[in-house]
Amino acid sequence: MTVRGWCPSLAEPMRSGDGWIVRIKPRRHGLSAAQARRLAAEARRWGAGWIGLTNRANLQVRGLDDGAIGPFAAAMLRAGLAEADPAVERQRNLLPPVLLGSDPALGQRLEALLDGLEAVLGDRSAGALPGKFGLTVEGGGVLPLGEVAGDLHLRAVGDAVWLRPDGARLALRCRWDEAAEAASRLIRLFLDRRGEARRLRGLVSALGEDGFWAAAGLVAEQPPTPFASAPAAGFRGYAGTARGFAAAGLPLGRLDPEALDGMATLAERFGDGTLRVTPWRLLLLPGVARADAAEVLQRLRRVGGITEAADPRLRLLACPGAPHCASGTVDTAAAAARLLALGAVPARGLLHLSGCGKGCAHPGTAGAVLVGGADGRYGLVRGGTARDLPAAVGLTIEEAASLLRATGDAEGQETA
Repeated sequence: MTVRGWCPSLAEPMRSGDGWIVRIKPRRHGLSAAQARRLAAEARRWGAGWIGLTNRANLQVRGLDDGAIGPFAAAMLRAGLAEADPAVERQRNLLPPVLLGSDPALGQRLEALLDGLEAVLGDRSAGALPGKFGLTVEGGGVLPLGEVAGDLHLRAVGDAVWLRPDGARLALRCRWDEAAEAASRLIRLFLDRRGEARRLRGLVSALGEDGFWAAAGLVAEQPPTPFASAPAAGFRGYAGTARGFAAAGLPLGRLDPEALDGMATLAERFGDGTLRVTPWRLLLLPGVARADAAEVLQRLRRVGGITEAADPRLRLLACPGAPHCASGTVDTAAAAARLLALGAVPARGLLHLSGCGKGCAHPGTAGAVLVGGADGRYGLVRGGTARDLPAAVGLTIEEAASLLRATGDAEGQETA
C-alpha cells in the first residue's frame, strides 16, 4: 500500500519534483483583496508560476528554490496569512463555513465558536497533532459544507452543536458554549492514545465506536441529517436579500497569479472585498449584487475562471503530476488536455487523473480514476480511488479515452 505524505505548511515546506511546496491557510473570512494581490506577487516572484487549490480549502505554492523559502514566508507573515509560531501554524487546520461574515444565515454565534476552536488548536500543552489533523465547522446557510471530511466535524443546528469524529455514526450533542471544550476533550483522547492510530478515524476503528465514547467518558446520540450541499460554478443569491456570491472553478484547480490579481479587483469592485477558497476547488466572490451577477461572471471568465456548471473541466480533477511532483509518473496537465480534446470527460460524475497511486488530488471515490503507472501508461479504476485495483492496465491516454467514451457517464458513489 502507498502511504500519502504529510501536508506542508508555510513553516514546514515539502520537497517535490519542481522544488519546495508551501501551503497558505486562509483565515475564517478568506483572503482580503490586498492579501490576494500580495500572494499573487510573491508566487509570481518566487514560485513555479501557478497556485494550486486544495481539497482542504488551502492554497499551495510550488516551485520555490532554497533561497526563496525565507523571503516568501516573511512576505506571507507580513500579509497576515500565517502565524509566526511554526507549531501553531502547523495545527491551524480549521475549515469554517465558507461564506461566514457574508451570508446572513450564518450567525454571530459561529464566530464565538470558531474563537474557541482556534484556541484549542493553538494550545501546545496537549502535544503536537499530525499535520493532516483538521476540524470542520458546519453552520448551514446557502452553501453548507455538507459531508466535507475532517477528523472532527462540528455541525451547528439550532441551539445545539453536534460533534462527530470521522468514522463515527454517532455524535455528541453540546450547548454552543460547551462545544470547544468538548472538542478539546476528544482531541486530548486522541493524543493520549495516538500510539494506537495515526488519525481520529483510526482510533474510532481501533476502539470500536462504543469503546471510543466510553474512553472519552461521553454519551453520543444519532445526529440530525446533514445539511445538503450543492457547490457549483455560477451565481447564487442569499435568502431574502439582493446579494449573493459568484463561484468560479479553475482548470485542474490551478490559478495563475494574473488571474488572482484580476479576481481581487472584482472582489473590491463588485463584492465585499474578499475571496473565499473552498474544499471544492471553487473560488467565491461574496457580497455580489444580483443585478451585477451576469457582468461579474463574464469578467471572471475573462481572467480564466470557469463559471458554467456544465463545463467538463469542472468534472476533471488532477494532481500536479510529472515533472512537478517527484512521485508523478505522467504529465497530468497534458493528459487532461488530451482527454478534453477527445471528449472523454464523462457528462456526469468525476474523472480523477492521478499521477501515481497516492491519489492526493481526490482521496475519496470518483466515478472513474486514471492512475499513472511506472511505464508512463494508465490503469483505469471504476467507482473507486487511485489506491484501488484497476479494471484495466497498460493503457495509453487514447486507449483510456476510448474506454471512458464507451462507458459514457462516470459511475459509482463519489465522496469528498
